[in-house]
Formats: sequence, structure tokens, C-alpha cells
Amino acid sequence: MEAVRVDEKFDAHRRWLASQNAPPVDHLSEEQLATIKQAYLHHLLDEDEETRLDGFKEPEAISVREEPQEDAFLPSFEEYEELIEEMDAVTRTHLARGKRDVFFLSEAEEVLAWEGIETRLAATSPDWKKVIRALQEASVEAHEAKRRRNRGDVVPTPPAPLEQPVSSAAGTSAPKVSEAFERWAEQKALGNRWTAKAKNDYRNWLTLFIEVCGDRPIKDYRKADGREFKDVLTKLPSNWRKMPETRNGDLRSAVERGQKSGLPTISIATINKGLGRLNAFWEWASSEYDDAPLNVVAGLKLDDTTSARHKRQPFSTEQLQALFDSPIYSGCYSEKRRSVPGDTDMRRSHWHWLPLLGLFTGARLNELCQLYVGDIRKAGGIAFLRLTNEGEGQRIKGKGDDIRSRDVPLHRELIRLGFWEFAEDQRQDGHTRLFGQLKADASGYFSGKTSEAFSTYLKQIGVKTAKTSFHSFRHTFKDACRACGVEPHLSNALLGHAELGTGSVYGTGGYGLPLLRDAVDKVDYQSLSLEYVKPYSG
Repeated sequence: MEAVRVDEKFDAHRRWLASQNAPPVDHLSEEQLATIKQAYLHHLLDEDEETRLDGFKEPEAISVREEPQEDAFLPSFEEYEELIEEMDAVTRTHLARGKRDVFFLSEAEEVLAWEGIETRLAATSPDWKKVIRALQEASVEAHEAKRRRNRGDVVPTPPAPLEQPVSSAAGTSAPKVSEAFERWAEQKALGNRWTAKAKNDYRNWLTLFIEVCGDRPIKDYRKADGREFKDVLTKLPSNWRKMPETRNGDLRSAVERGQKSGLPTISIATINKGLGRLNAFWEWASSEYDDAPLNVVAGLKLDDTTSARHKRQPFSTEQLQALFDSPIYSGCYSEKRRSVPGDTDMRRSHWHWLPLLGLFTGARLNELCQLYVGDIRKAGGIAFLRLTNEGEGQRIKGKGDDIRSRDVPLHRELIRLGFWEFAEDQRQDGHTRLFGQLKADASGYFSGKTSEAFSTYLKQIGVKTAKTSFHSFRHTFKDACRACGVEPHLSNALLGHAELGTGSVYGTGGYGLPLLRDAVDKVDYQSLSLEYVKPYSG
């Protein structure tokens, strides 16, 4: 036992030396301040117990001590009562007025050096005020407990905080969550693993988390914070930033107003997307920082019974017919007023070609918007699109080794409608990009404004639904591949989907152009008429 006590003393001394050599911190967390207050309250009431065990100066006639003791330096009970009242009055006055005196400053310096706290607070830190206030609050609570003891009430001394340092290194090893995110973002940016759009999306979700749970040192978060954030998300109205009832205010007020107005809430898919973003961050943080908690959002995703297919729907034949009979193809008033009938020919515009390319390739909108003229190629007499991330500003969706270029042969209808000739004219005119009028947005994507504008156009011609957008062309193409007998591994290769098992190689890495061309040309939209889609004529 003696050896154990010696070891404990050496451990405590080593911690004290470490705290003195550690760099001073500028801020203390709420948890640290609570530990300091608890330690000081324990000290004051433990000291009071010692005083009462020593006894007070008593008249000799009523002394109950078995053996006479020197009590010349002991206070009388009445003097002790008076001292408590005097100190309490002064402390309450200072606490009420936010005053900090020399006594509590010296107490703060001493408490910060106690075993189990061992924290160096920078001399210029604004948190000295918080430490002194915590000690004043503990003193007021201790004085009240002493009064009860003076009346003969049984008032236990609260336990001391666990003897574990509150971490002098909190300023470096446990930054605020917002600071930790920036460090994570810097690491993700290495090797271009993150696009600006992805970074902003992750930051937006973390900003919402901070709005709910606060921007605290990362070590202070607990699972309860993750549950609280999830609870708020489940009540958050859809499009709350745009709705008149909810756009002016913070997240919690949006929830409150949304509930009062009976607004529909965001989907389970959106909630799970946000929790997934946070999950990635907290997984990194728990590995990066020694004193970070385990992932506070792990396992919180909601069960989603909605299949991926039903989150976005393919276009119906009626929707497609309305689109390809609409003014973009039959003639519109102008490019700006493209939903109004007129005499403007749009065959040299991206508005003409993007829906056709989506229908016959199933490519993602940004993959098409970012095309260079040189990405429309021929090999062995087969014309094809090279969908790639090799050019400046180009990107392909995927993770790690799944991010690969792929070649998609041009469907016979695209050849008939003159897409190759359109690309050749762009090349001959000296254009670098196929659709030069499209510019990258702040996130580096060429499709942002086009996606919104296409959805607006669908509304204007009366075919928009909640589950249709340009992305619906991918579902439409996939369904057409299935209906026309295209083998799943070939349709996956054309769409850029990774295959299950060992069949994960696609495009030129796995299938030749002749095989892919035969697969593409099987696709036939038999009930769809393209009579208003005039072939390109230069």
C-alpha cells in the first residue's frame, strides 16, 4: 500500500511538472469551469468539516472534551457564524456587481494549480473573469451549506471531481469544433480529394450542428449533442431558407414556425445525408485528437424505406414527349424566353443538346456541361464521348479508385441528329469547350445554374414533378437499357456505376467500344416521337 501511495505521489508530481511546462491556454471550456467550481466547493466544505471536528472555543462549564486541549486560537461558534455572514455578504456583493478582488484572484491562481486541475491560464486570458466568478458562486453555495450546518442540519460535503487533469493542452489538442473542421478541410484538400462544392456542403452541415450545439472545444461534445441535432433535423421544414415563414431566423425558430404552420419537413434522405457528413468529420476527429470523444453521431441515421429509385423518378413517355415537342425544339421566342413559342432556332445552343445527350447517354448533367470539344472523339469508326476528370475543371463522381474516365459511344439517334457535326463546327470555330457559354460556379461546377434553369423550364411547360429533374434522364436511360435487353454490367459501364464484386472495372478499362456501341444502340424509346427535333445543319 505504501508503494502505491508513493507511485500516486510521483504521478501527481509528474502531472504538475507537465502542467507547468505546457503552453498556457487562452480559454477554458464550460466543463473545465464546472470542474474548478466543484473542486473549490468541495475544498470549502471539507475545510468547514475540519473546523467543526476541531471544535469551537467553549465556556469551561459546558466543555464536552474528554481531555483538556489548548483552544486559545479556536474561534467561538458565534465568531464563526459572524465570519460566515461577513464573507457571504462581501462575496454576494462582488458577484452581483461583477467585481473581482485580490483575494479571489489569488484563490484562482492556487486552484488552477491543484492536483486534478493543473492548468496554466494565460495572463491575458479573458477567462480569468470566469474562473473568479466560478469561485464566487462556489463560495455563496458553501456559505449557504455552512448556515444549514450551523442549524444542526446534515449537509454532506460534495465529492471532489475525479482526479484527472482538465487538460492544459486543450488549446492545442482540443480546439473548437469549427477550428478542427478547418484542419480537416486542409487535409482533405491535399491531392484534390475535395472539391469546393463538397467542402462547402460539409461546412454548411457543420454550421448547422454548431447552431444547435454551440462551437465548443471538441472534447466537450457528447452523444447527447448528436441526438439533439438529429432531433432538430427531424422537425426542420423543407426549403426552410426559402420559405417566407422560416427564412428569417435561426434553425430553432424555423422548426417552431414550421410546426405552427404545418409545413412539411425535410426528407429522411436529407437528414441522413447531413448525419453522414458529420459522421465523416467526427470519425476523423476521434482519430486526430487524443481527447476528442468517440463519434457523437455514429449510428444515428434514420431507417429509410424509400428506395433510391423512388427518390428520383424517370421521365414518363408523356413527359418526354412534352419536352421534345416544346419550344426549345419546335421554335422559341428567344433563348431567354425559351418556353414561349417563336422562330428562334436553338440547335447551336446547349439547351438543344443537353436533354438529348441525357436521354441517349444517361450521363450526369455536370459531366455533359464540362465537356471539351476534344472529348468528342472517334476510334475505329465509332464516335463516342470521353467523360473524364482529366481536363482543367473537370470532375467525375466517385470515390478513390472508382473515379475513372469512361467512354460512351454516341447513340445512332445522336448521329442522325447531327451531334458529331455540331462538335466538329465548335472545333473548327476554335472553341475549347463544347458549350462555351456555360461557366463554372463558385463551387467549380458547370451544371449548377443549368440544373435550376432546366427544372424551371420543366415547370413552364407543365411536366415538372417533385421527383423529376435532369437527373431523371439517368433513371430513364437505365430503365431503357433494362427494357431493351442491355446486360446490367454494360449499362453500369455506360452510366459509370461501379459493379458489385470483382466486376468493378468499366469503360475502356473493361469493355471495348464495339461492345459498348452495340449496347447503346439497343436502347430504343419506341413510343417517343422526335419529329420536332430537327437535325443539325451548321
